[in-house]
Amino acid sequence: MIRYIKHGEIDFQKWDATIDASTNGMVYAKSWFLDIVSPGWQALIEDDYTIVFPLTSRKKFGFSYLHQPFFTQQLGVFSGNELTVAKIDEFLFNVPIVFRLVEIQLNHSNKFNGGDFKISERLTHHLDLNRVYDIIQKNYSDNLKRNLKRANQQEVIFNNNFGTRDLINLFKANRGKEVETLKDRDYQTFEKLVEEGSKRNLVTKVGVMINHNLEAGAVFIKSNYEYIFLFSATGDKAKESGAMAYIIDDFIRSHAGETMQLDFEGSMDSGLARFYKSFGSKEIVYLQIRKNNLPLPLRWLK
Repeated sequence: MIRYIKHGEIDFQKWDATIDASTNGMVYAKSWFLDIVSPGWQALIEDDYTIVFPLTSRKKFGFSYLHQPFFTQQLGVFSGNELTVAKIDEFLFNVPIVFRLVEIQLNHSNKFNGGDFKISERLTHHLDLNRVYDIIQKNYSDNLKRNLKRANQQEVIFNNNFGTRDLINLFKANRGKEVETLKDRDYQTFEKLVEEGSKRNLVTKVGVMINHNLEAGAVFIKSNYEYIFLFSATGDKAKESGAMAYIIDDFIRSHAGETMQLDFEGSMDSGLARFYKSFGSKEIVYLQIRKNNLPLPLRWLK
């Protein structure tokens, strides 16, 4: 039996135990993570938390809707048992009608027939770390190897003690100029994620200093079976030196041999996808689903 329950009724201990035991568990779905990115989130739960599905909701113009929170690439249905297409269908068809608009992303283990949902495929890239570094490095592209060699010749210094706000400011001064959807409240959310994730020993920050200034940095977060490349920023000098490749290579070198994946968390951008593939990663497909039952004027606007 699938039940729809409000935030205050969720047993968070049972919830997190299910995510930890899930074959497709992800840090995005842990209760503390959801509390930060989607305060008041709700859920669909089968039986005694055997299968769970977080509902990340908002309200606008008096209508409730489901959305994909920033810094949360995939959610969907989670279970310790194998999830069939029929079970995913059942959960999606049980989304309460109170949510007049649904725009969410399932995790890559969720396969779905669709019904009256519109489905589009999205890509991330995974790299298997369960090999010695030399074997992983052999699968690097020739161009990446040249970039790493160039980075080694620059006066770059690793510094992992930079502040999260410093990384955000670097991002806002560069690529952030093109990302109008990210607002100040979203950057604050990211700061909270890093702070709470650090308390739980899940976060790794890697930065590169050039002439005593932070010119490139990245935040990785440990998930159930993978490390997620959660956020990064690069300045002009770092782009010239290949510093981001240097940062990712250093992380791979540090975690080679672990029974983990590195999830690059993207990308649909062909340039970034090519960069991630240069490390020998493979494409992973996950589904974005959408259903719009808003009243006609708002439906057309949306």
